[in-house]
Amino acid sequence: MRGDPDAEFAHTIDVDCSQLGPMLARPGDPGNGVALSALDAGVAIDIAYGGSCTGGKREDMERYHEVLNWGLLHGFKVSERVKFYLQFGSQDVRDYCVRNGMLVTFEAAGVTLIEPGCGACIGAGPGVSTSAEQVTVSAINRNFPARSGPGQVWLASPATVAASALAGRISSFMQLQENYR
Repeated sequence: MRGDPDAEFAHTIDVDCSQLGPMLARPGDPGNGVALSALDAGVAIDIAYGGSCTGGKREDMERYHEVLNWGLLHGFKVSERVKFYLQFGSQDVRDYCVRNGMLVTFEAAGVTLIEPGCGACIGAGPGVSTSAEQVTVSAINRNFPARSGPGQVWLASPATVAASALAGRISSFMQLQENYR
């Protein structure tokens, strides 16, 4: 992005993007942002929820697939303590995933696939917590109290949701790869 050649600027802000890492939103409000690297030893999760209209686009499915495929190649599947639900954002997205062979990877990794439609983000269907003690990491766009059940909902990117499902705790894909070495 560039300004007009003769534009005047009050100041310039330089950002070293190599220093940026994944962000999350703590339970209670999407504005409760925190750097994933700032979390203590890791937050154990019970539910990982990817997809819906927010996190269920083609690009999102490609990220889930990338992480889960890496996991399978390195002996990982969805953690035994986690239920990972992945909902297609539309029938077109589902068809795209079928054409590109992603469903095989999703199923082999232990993901529960959900057809397109309204789901956990409105408190309906699979992926909704059933107790206040449950912790969910989700790619939906809202985490207000009781939005996806009585549990705590952390918001994260599709890659972080998938990596967390494999790790059993909130984790970025990079952290998962580093811990594997």
